[in-house]
Amino acid sequence: MRARLFDVAKDQTGSALVEFTIVLPVLMFLILGLAQFGMIFYNYILVTNAAATGARQLALSRTDANGYTDTLSTINSAANNLPGLTITMSVNGAQCSTNSACQTDLVSASGTVPPQPASVTVSYACSGNSIMPAYLINLVGACPLTSTMQQLVE
Repeated sequence: MRARLFDVAKDQTGSALVEFTIVLPVLMFLILGLAQFGMIFYNYILVTNAAATGARQLALSRTDANGYTDTLSTINSAANNLPGLTITMSVNGAQCSTNSACQTDLVSASGTVPPQPASVTVSYACSGNSIMPAYLINLVGACPLTSTMQQLVE
């Protein structure tokens, strides 16, 4: 009887399965965290590129009657239509939110010495596509993604 107890204690056939079940959650957390970081970084590049493209479009829209809407469509196109973008535009510090207001501000800012800036801010909340729970992403502090770009009015 005593020999049989020692044989059961020496049996290690299920030890690999137990070790795997202990390591698997940590391994999955690392893999999903890397994938989530990649998605956030990709979205950051999209937001930054969209802000730069939008600032350039706004700075060149002095003679365009639809400068505001053209800039919005340019930003959405550059950001691959990310859902939930927040876009603000300003010319020389004055925020514009209509075609006529932007054109008036752009015309008054053009030809001045020194040249006046056109600024575009694009923000993305990161809530649309996440693998990991939102509280873990917010714990890192990566979101929301915000980028502000300026171009001189021409």
